[in-house]
Amino acid sequence: MLKKPLFWEMFVLLAIVGVLNYIANINHLYWSVYEFDSVVHFLGGATSAAFFLWLYFFSSFFNSQDRSLKHFLIIAITGTIFIGISWEIFELFLGEDVLLKAEYPYDTMMDLIMDLLGAVTSSFYAFIWEEKNNNESR
Repeated sequence: MLKKPLFWEMFVLLAIVGVLNYIANINHLYWSVYEFDSVVHFLGGATSAAFFLWLYFFSSFFNSQDRSLKHFLIIAITGTIFIGISWEIFELFLGEDVLLKAEYPYDTMMDLIMDLLGAVTSSFYAFIWEEKNNNESR
């Protein structure tokens, strides 16, 4: 499992997101640094996409035959949308966001867009990695 593609990248991204979130919560960076939240959402989207790509294509849990860029994007975006929307619902339950705030729709859409941009980035990274290794093994 440790030698499977994307595993270490996913682990490093998760550690970076965890450290940034910890530092941001202690120092109130989400509220004091403009768009810090967007950076963390981008990295979180990349992390969740890397997880779903690793799970589907590289973990041996699934027998994935179609390894096209389209399929990489579908898996990454679907998984990331699920995680991103779940996170926004979680924030509502925590009371972090209030539906009646004027900036709520903008903030939520920016969060989801940054999640998706991270997912697309992970998809391209994983697909290029896959293509490179397939060409080297031929």
